[in-house]
Amino acid sequence: MLTNSQTKRNSSHEPNNLSSHSGSKGRKYMDFYKAVYIYMLGGLVGTIWETLLNFARGRGFVYCNGSILTPFNFVYGVGALVIILCLGTQTKAWQVYLIGAAGGGAVEYILSFLEEKILGTRSWNYSNKLLNINGRTTIIYMAFWGLLCLGVIFVIYNPLISWLNSLPPKPMQLIAIVMAVIIALDFIITMGALIRYTGRFADKQAITAVGSLIDKIFSDTFMQKRFPAMKF
Repeated sequence: MLTNSQTKRNSSHEPNNLSSHSGSKGRKYMDFYKAVYIYMLGGLVGTIWETLLNFARGRGFVYCNGSILTPFNFVYGVGALVIILCLGTQTKAWQVYLIGAAGGGAVEYILSFLEEKILGTRSWNYSNKLLNINGRTTIIYMAFWGLLCLGVIFVIYNPLISWLNSLPPKPMQLIAIVMAVIIALDFIITMGALIRYTGRFADKQAITAVGSLIDKIFSDTFMQKRFPAMKF
């Protein structure tokens, strides 16, 4: 038969176990705020990587962010989110590699397909590359996507989540909301400018005041400079 002191000691331990368990789950939990920061990090790293790659190829400085207002490359930002959402709970390296390779290739293929169908342009074409898939991705690039996923999951993701969890939640949530609004605004403006850019190429006149304003602000010269890889 338990004494009152023993009962109190046992009951005092139970909540601690529960909170420890929920805290362990919380470290891996993906919410809206963390998704915003992961998108920003992935997009920024992608922009820096592509910019350095152009310097290494002797092309000098080239705009590689793929947007107008922010430095976050959309393809890399979305790719980072897909990698984390699909692989964040995986613990086996071979699973991360295979799923990451297939997922990275799928993201690249789908975004290329959507760009061509919606805008009538292509920002990358691997038709002359070995083992390409309809010119939208290649088996070799997919292999690199797998290696990238290994680095993201086992080197970056866990420390990043721990760091985000250690920051004051209220300010970080407020910053995430503000940045999400800016990213959404950037996407809307960029898509509007791209639609008018392709429209002007097809000799289509703006039919609204907004379209006319976009034509004045985002001229062909501006768009060619900001989106040099786009081919009609």
